[in-house]
Amino acid sequence: MANPLPVVGQEDLESFTLTRTGSGFALKAFHISWNTPISVKLLASQDTTDREWKLLLQDIASVRCYESEHLLPLLGIYQCHGLVGIVTEWMNNGSLHSLIHEHQLYPELPFPLLIRILSDVAEGLHHLHSLEAALCHCSLKPSNVLLDVQYRAKISDYGLTNWKKQQLRSDLQNCQQRNCQDLVYLPPEILEGGLPSQKGDIYSFGILCWESLSRRKPFEGQTNLLDVLRGICSSLRPGISEKFIPSNLPERNRLLNLIALCWHQEPDYRPHTAECVHLLNGVLSSLNKEVISAAIYNLMDAKERALNACKGSETYTLQRGTCNSEIICPQKNNCLISKKIPLLVPSLSTVLLDSSANTAGRDNIEMGHPGSERRKSSSFCTNPSSVSAADKESRQHNSPALILQHRPQPMHLGQAVTGPCSKGNCCQILACQRQSILKCMTEGRLNHILDVLRSRQALSRVDYESITSCPTVTGRARALLDTCLCLGERAAQAVVTALSVSKSCPLGQITHAQTVLPR
Repeated sequence: MANPLPVVGQEDLESFTLTRTGSGFALKAFHISWNTPISVKLLASQDTTDREWKLLLQDIASVRCYESEHLLPLLGIYQCHGLVGIVTEWMNNGSLHSLIHEHQLYPELPFPLLIRILSDVAEGLHHLHSLEAALCHCSLKPSNVLLDVQYRAKISDYGLTNWKKQQLRSDLQNCQQRNCQDLVYLPPEILEGGLPSQKGDIYSFGILCWESLSRRKPFEGQTNLLDVLRGICSSLRPGISEKFIPSNLPERNRLLNLIALCWHQEPDYRPHTAECVHLLNGVLSSLNKEVISAAIYNLMDAKERALNACKGSETYTLQRGTCNSEIICPQKNNCLISKKIPLLVPSLSTVLLDSSANTAGRDNIEMGHPGSERRKSSSFCTNPSSVSAADKESRQHNSPALILQHRPQPMHLGQAVTGPCSKGNCCQILACQRQSILKCMTEGRLNHILDVLRSRQALSRVDYESITSCPTVTGRARALLDTCLCLGERAAQAVVTALSVSKSCPLGQITHAQTVLPR
């Protein structure tokens, strides 16, 4: 019998951040005693009934029993202020959704890597379907396929049957809302009121494969979701012409045949997961390991070049949103924490934040520690670039949930030590001096900082591997700064201290100048 899942409370976490991904938002935190970054998926709120609580806890307990290298393992249960969620490992390379649709970060998607990812997904789905008590995923889509440091895929959000039934019921009742676009991954029999099945998962896998090969969203450009859902029930499918799937794609015919079988209107004609695994592994076996390794390196290199082209940072303010951290939250008198936090986002510029680019990159909005102030009723915008002129005019009267402000002017070097930064805000120093630090960073200096962080147990093994996996010194330095800003003041202080020792680094030059100048 599996050990009971540990309960994770707010006191176990630090550096709680709301991270914007290509497919929405994710909650990231650093678990103090585990010394590792984690992801928190919230499932319920204070309004959950006792019966729903019991069913939810049963679902979570059952998920613990499913173990596979292609499934994202469950680490614990998050519980705080009446909220319940599941705790999993933080996956550094985001989701398959981000890999497919963030064209600025990933201009080219190497075919060998793509096939390996699809093979991993098929293996994970096959494991779920092969359990003694066979399990249906019921929500397979690119955003539920997460990628580790080496771009190996792991399926998330499996199990949780009762919670998914509640979510599906809500989505079908509100299918015109933006957050219900994922209904296009459901098979026609589910849309017509049928029960979940393994064949339904195969349909979803077919749509996922098509989206991966085409790098387009299913039924992109269709304005009426309800019409699309009716069309799916009448055999409407995404296009497979050369306009969608390139003619020079290796193994194009075999892959399109697999997709056509997977999304067949009749469930009985769809293949089993074992057949999907066999075909994809056959394609994969024709590629040697060196080709796959080169594909991963090229992908990292392309991502690094894209990040190098995006300089500067933006400031976001998350105004007190009542629904910031809840999936189901209709309650009126919510006594949770205040969420008014302005922070720097040391990642992509507004070019990559444009809505036409489908929210490329991930921007971190760090959340403060719990306060006693009662939250007021409001919400936050999921896309900062979608603030319209009318919204700007209304700001004078009603504070919006998420505000995109002008980039702050770079702080003078002297201010970085003599100003507010010297009072303990080392995160601000790293943000202010980001470009200067990147320019002066060397291999030896970077390795020294990593050694310091590891010796102080301020950097987890996962973060260390994520940083060192970058192919260039600049890339590793950028990953180091981004990681330390997420980890918080303790890690940032270690970096600032290490950099201040060297006179060849801007921070060291300032510190040395202050020691010799008369007061």
